[in-house]
This record gives sequence, C-alpha cells and structure tokens, in this order.
Amino acid sequence: MGAPPLRYRPPGPGLAPHVHGYFGYHYPPHSPQRRLVFPDTACTVVFGFDVPVQIVGLVEPVRTVSCRSRADLPFTTALLGHHDGGVRGVAVRLSPMGAYRLFGIPMYEWDLPHLDPVHLLPPALRHLPERLEAAADWPQQCRLLDECLARLHGAGLRPRIAPEVACAWRELELRRGRVTVGDLAAATHCSVRQLERRFREQVGRSPGAIARILRFRAALRLRESGLPPCLVAQRCGFHDQAHYNHVFKATTGLTPTQMPAVPMNWSTRAARPNSPAWQAT
Repeated sequence: MGAPPLRYRPPGPGLAPHVHGYFGYHYPPHSPQRRLVFPDTACTVVFGFDVPVQIVGLVEPVRTVSCRSRADLPFTTALLGHHDGGVRGVAVRLSPMGAYRLFGIPMYEWDLPHLDPVHLLPPALRHLPERLEAAADWPQQCRLLDECLARLHGAGLRPRIAPEVACAWRELELRRGRVTVGDLAAATHCSVRQLERRFREQVGRSPGAIARILRFRAALRLRESGLPPCLVAQRCGFHDQAHYNHVFKATTGLTPTQMPAVPMNWSTRAARPNSPAWQAT
C-alpha cells in the first residue's frame, strides 16, 4: 500500500501554545475529492503544490477562489473545497492569537478572500514554499516548518496578547460560546468597544463571531452523536429547534438534514494514529 493521502504531526517543542499541528495531503491524479469545511476557531496556513483547489463560499460567494496556497482567519461560514486529484501540500493549523504572535501583523489584515501566505513571511523566509515542495518526505517538511516557525517565534519583539483577549478567549471556550459580549467585557474589566477592537486586532474576528462558531461546533458534535435536533437546540442555547435550524442554514447554506456525513475536519482529534483517514508519523 502507498502512503495515506492525509498525514498529521504535532509541532516541535516551544510551538505548541501557538501551533495546533501540521497536516500533509497528497492525492494522486484522477482522485477527485469534495469536502465541506465548517466554521472553526483556528487559523489555517496552506502551502499547496501542483494544481489549485477550488474553494466555494456556500454562504458568502465573495469567498469563492481557486488557489494552491492560502492563509485564513477562523471560518465563520462553510466552504466547499473540491479538486480532481493531483493535489499536494501542507497545512499549518494555529490559534488566532498564535498567528498574531508568530507573524506579527494585525489579524484584520488576514481578512481577504485570498491571502497568499508568502506575504506573511519576512523576506528571509519567503523561499519556504519552494523548500517544502522540494523536501524529500513528510518528516523533512515538518522539520522545515518547525525551523521556520521557531525563527518567527524568536525574531525580535513579537507582539503580546492583551490580557483581556486571552481571558475572554478562555471564557468563550469554557462556556462553548454561551456567553454575551457584555458579560465578557465585564469579566475582563474593559468596555465592549475596547474588547471588540482588541479581538479584531489579535484574533481577526469579533468575540461575538467566535461565540457563534463555538456554539455551532458544539451543536455539530451533539448532532453527530445522534442527539435529536430539539435537544441539540436546547443544550446549545438556541431559543428552539426552528432557531437552531435557521442558524445552521445561515452558517452552512444547508439545513441539518441536508448536511452530508463526511465534513472536512482539520482538528487533531480527527488525526489520531488509529484513524483510517490520517497517519501520524
């Protein structure tokens, strides 16, 4: 058997607080794929080789693009990625605050339909995509990513994460998005306006947008566990099942019953060594 089409490896020491992991993909020619990418709180930086991938914004048509490489803020609405095979590349999954620390630019500058990750790198590291493509194997690609990100981490004075942003982020995750922006501002001893401005700079999304993503992800997990929609709505803080259905369609362009069974999942949980879809090496 050949190598699996998808691989995962955790980042090197010292990068884990910022980087969730590395993902490698390699689909041979004539192996078409269609996958949904659902909203998530992570940033992704993809260095692609060979043919481009078509990305279609199911809710926001402005997000539709054909590209090999891209850097993305946390998705707030679903995307559909598809290709006909002959696609290779590596993806880095980071926390938004980790991306802000490593790349050192305001996260609102990432908010483009297509941002080439080369533009995030300093001149001395802009040869990284070519080095990744020329690497002998997946472990060497991971070593190159470790080396590059470690240099970014140690380069000069990196921006600091505001305490109110870090505190609000922890509260959002703890409550799975079931908290108002006003309560977050009160808990962090700042105004709503100040908190939203800090989030825009250091996360790239508003605290309200992150809360909606977290609630949607929680609802998605409960749905996939087989819980009835009425109970999913109740446990995730929606007013009723009709409200849940409305939010689901506004986020994905699909109703819960229209959603296919196999979405794209960039999480490390989906990349366990015993998963048939992934290989950790």
